[in-house]
Amino acid sequence: MALHNTDKRLLTKKEQVFDIIQRQGIDSFVGTGSDEMYGSYNLLKEEFISIEPIDTSQIDNRIENSYRDVEGEILEYRVLSLAFEVEGGTYLLEIGRSLATIRETSDTMQRYASYFLVAVVLITVFIDLAFVRILLRPLRLILRRLQRIGHPDSFRPNPLPTTTSDFVYLNNTINNMMMQIQEAFLKEKEFIGNVSHELLTPVSILQTRLENLLNDPALPEEMLEKLVESQRTLHRLKSIVHALLLISRIENEQYLRNEEVSVKSLVSDVAEEIEERLEIKRLTLDKSLTDDITWKGTYSLLFTMLFNVVNNAIKYNRPGGAITIEGRNTSNGFKLDVKDTGVGIPEEQLPNIFNRFKRLHAPDGESHGLGLPIVETVARFHKIQLSVSSEVGKGTCFSFLFPV
Repeated sequence: MALHNTDKRLLTKKEQVFDIIQRQGIDSFVGTGSDEMYGSYNLLKEEFISIEPIDTSQIDNRIENSYRDVEGEILEYRVLSLAFEVEGGTYLLEIGRSLATIRETSDTMQRYASYFLVAVVLITVFIDLAFVRILLRPLRLILRRLQRIGHPDSFRPNPLPTTTSDFVYLNNTINNMMMQIQEAFLKEKEFIGNVSHELLTPVSILQTRLENLLNDPALPEEMLEKLVESQRTLHRLKSIVHALLLISRIENEQYLRNEEVSVKSLVSDVAEEIEERLEIKRLTLDKSLTDDITWKGTYSLLFTMLFNVVNNAIKYNRPGGAITIEGRNTSNGFKLDVKDTGVGIPEEQLPNIFNRFKRLHAPDGESHGLGLPIVETVARFHKIQLSVSSEVGKGTCFSFLFPV
């Protein structure tokens, strides 16, 4: 492009020279002698014009790159050579432009072309991104709706504001799937409620009958022991049903997280509840809550969560041991630690402590392996991060992080 523009410039200069010759004659360039030559360079040697007499046999019209010796300096020019006749003589006109200037023009044009190309690429990318964003907007709406579903009960089938048949089909398929899940979930809730009722009713009846039999003074002592053992088994069965029902109700989000619960007050209530058990096992309880936090949740569930952990700390502690409850603000939120000086938990058993019915050794023989699963379920329901660390023979630490 630079060479093309240069050639056009040379042709324009040629026309200007011919205009001058037509007006002023050839003598204004070459003088009166037939062998005289006219040559002119501009100040920076970027352009030159040369006119000299030639024979007709030397006529060679062309535009080409050529070297010139200018004041002892060899320079490369783009030269237009043209023979013409005027006033009975034949002359050679040469008009040249420095290739260095052409290259500077070429470099400038390339630089601006590069800027233009980069700008076009960036504009194209942004337009493509915007276009793709507009095209995929229905898909983002579907994903956003799915991410907001915290529970099957909260799902509502809504139409999708789009005319794209594929997205409409996808939305309808997801709606149908979620409705089936919702229906199955409601049936499961109803089934759990019915099962718990059907189980607890006969258990309560049996307990009442056993209590009536125990009040009989004529009952032999051997039979009395068997009845007491049967009543203990029924009590354990009733506790298991209640625990499973509690876990199910929490997982089904049948509780409301609408109470403002102070962690410091919660710790005080739990400490008051287990005061007698501490005295029986000669344990000390140290409460060290330098800070406090108010957490939105269900007080009864949070009480059960903390009570089960402290109760385990009592159950698996050594006589004369200690339990420490510490609470403080951290960069990630409020952290509550429950530490004991008990027997500890083997490292290989730590991954299973929250599994239902995975019971460890229970000194009182009353544990049915559902205390810690309830703790884990309540913590997850309240968005509390739970972690456990333990060392055999040195004790266990349960950490509750109430995130910021």
